[in-house]
Amino acid sequence: MVLKMPVYLVDFRCIGPKCEDHCCYGWDVIVDKRSYQRYRQSASTPLGQRLRAAVRRNTQDPSFTRYARIVRSGEAACPFLTRDQRCRIHAELGEEWLPDTCAVFPRHLRARQGWIDISASLACPQIARRALATPKKITIIETHLDSETVATMRAVEPKLSYDVETAGLMLRTFALFILQNRRLALWRRLLAIGYLLEMVSLSGTGPGANVLPAILHAFTRRMESGEVMGRIEAAPKMTGMQLQLIRRLHDEIISSVCVTAFKCCTEQCLAGLDYTGAQPFTETIGNRYDFAFDHLYRPFFRRYGFMLENYLVSYLLHHDFCFHQGRRLYEDYIVMILNFAMLKTYLIGMAAWHRENFHPDMVIRLIYSFTKVVEPDARFRDYALGLLEQSGCTDMMHLAVLIRN
Repeated sequence: MVLKMPVYLVDFRCIGPKCEDHCCYGWDVIVDKRSYQRYRQSASTPLGQRLRAAVRRNTQDPSFTRYARIVRSGEAACPFLTRDQRCRIHAELGEEWLPDTCAVFPRHLRARQGWIDISASLACPQIARRALATPKKITIIETHLDSETVATMRAVEPKLSYDVETAGLMLRTFALFILQNRRLALWRRLLAIGYLLEMVSLSGTGPGANVLPAILHAFTRRMESGEVMGRIEAAPKMTGMQLQLIRRLHDEIISSVCVTAFKCCTEQCLAGLDYTGAQPFTETIGNRYDFAFDHLYRPFFRRYGFMLENYLVSYLLHHDFCFHQGRRLYEDYIVMILNFAMLKTYLIGMAAWHRENFHPDMVIRLIYSFTKVVEPDARFRDYALGLLEQSGCTDMMHLAVLIRN
């Protein structure tokens, strides 16, 4: 069986207790039907009794993969996490007893027509380091299933139809080419992808493999003529609107956050901009942000810009970007931009706080902890999209404000 994955996943191994964080808190642990049935039959041991008590059926929209969940009973961490940060299920019963969520994380597996597509979540600190810290462009490599990787072949998402998959792969390849074109500033690449996806989403509910080449060709001609870049250059600078929007999104999620690294990073950001507490946005805060952007953030990312590029490439791969159709395709782009805009704002504030001591390790810490907070929270996606729609800010010109400065 052929496997395709980003190069940083090839020899990835969990580093266990050596990791500065762990996977077992901050979100619910989803349990597949196979694991749930095994747990129900294991009541003869003390651990089996705890499993029966802690695992609850998913009564709302159950499926084979989301059949149940481990109830945390108000705890931040999974109740099967030991004091030395190890998994009691794994230790006492073995890896094969882990639910698919735990056995596969941070990987995500999708069946294609002729191979298995594997991506990874940046919520894992080790994956974040491997993905973000290399100046080289992220490449997709091909390998074959062997005895060491066979244990990871669980929870594989089913194949899409041939036409949808072919069109999605074609669009993803084109988007990756734009995103990794380092001759352009990163914000220009992001806006170019936005105009492309807007063009595709407006072309119909499902541009198939027979239609998409003509759309990509037309977009390429518009790029070469300067039309797309002209629209990009016209994007306004609106620091106040950007900061107030990001602050509303931040305030929405921070009250329920139990990821210590994320809390620490965001506290540094707000302190760096002097935007703490419930104080309203002021021109002085905007001026601090602009100064930090021009004199601290931009010089740092002239050297380490590959970190943000690698974040976006990994995001695109992990979220199956470009495989949805119609309005959902463009909404995926909006959510990616909101994630990027929040990260960028946090980084600018952190740069203002740390100044000359700002370091790439801090970027990795923010990105992994932010991903851990936002990625499993479907409510955040709905809230963010709703907020932008209510504000009339889902068009490309408003999104450009979030990307450019």
